[in-house]
Amino acid sequence: MKTISFIFALMFFASCSTSRIDRKIEDVTWDSLADESYLRWGETRLTKANPEHTVVNCYKGEAQETLDKYKRDYITKGQTPYYWLHIGNCYFVQDQWSKAEFFYRMTLDETKVPTIKSIALNNLGLISFKYEQWEKGKEYLRQSMALAPKFKVPRYNMSQLYLQFGLYDKAIDVLSESAFRGHKDIDVYFSLANAYLYKGDLKTASRYFNMIPPEHFRREDIAATYALYLIRQGDVKGAKEIMNARDRSDVPELTAISQKIEKILSQRMKEE
Repeated sequence: MKTISFIFALMFFASCSTSRIDRKIEDVTWDSLADESYLRWGETRLTKANPEHTVVNCYKGEAQETLDKYKRDYITKGQTPYYWLHIGNCYFVQDQWSKAEFFYRMTLDETKVPTIKSIALNNLGLISFKYEQWEKGKEYLRQSMALAPKFKVPRYNMSQLYLQFGLYDKAIDVLSESAFRGHKDIDVYFSLANAYLYKGDLKTASRYFNMIPPEHFRREDIAATYALYLIRQGDVKGAKEIMNARDRSDVPELTAISQKIEKILSQRMKEE
């Protein structure tokens, strides 16, 4: 049991702290953050996006070409309220944190639009987390939430911070706010399942796991966490099937955890 509890702790840290897990969602009905962020848009959705939204091209892997276009547009058309924010986003998706931060701060200086400021503050919070500046990042998210009470993205990110530090009730409170009501979202349900699972409320965890479409259980972080839930429930065979069907993420932390889970399953099956 101690081994399983230890893996629980590692599992959540790996799932929350890495951006290398493929969280792309092709079906927009399962992406409640779609109107606020392109980060989880799959290739098909990006291809169909409005071509007037130039920043989309940064998420399609055309960051440098898009940045060059922004420079040309600045000379010919001047800047729009979103200008500095979108340049920051282009650098953000390239993991160029220092440049992204510079342009997000430019956004805060140059715009008076609260929602645009909110997005910049949210992204500054994410950059702070990259450097493990947890309190600083939390404050950015708090300011972001205050400026845009209906935005879901900063609230979702705040919930991930709470989950990472074991503040499960706070995470549940954030994810239960009115901003998320009436929306379906794979990662919101997964986060709630995590929170209740780590609190020891297996019944409620099961309810949220059951809300996730079956095909997404191939994602390695979801598969591994659900396998741990099934082990807790005594369903070793089901846990083994979930792990066998998963898509390997090639994220070293998750690979190591999956190997530990498979070792536990192998031992349990021998015992049975």
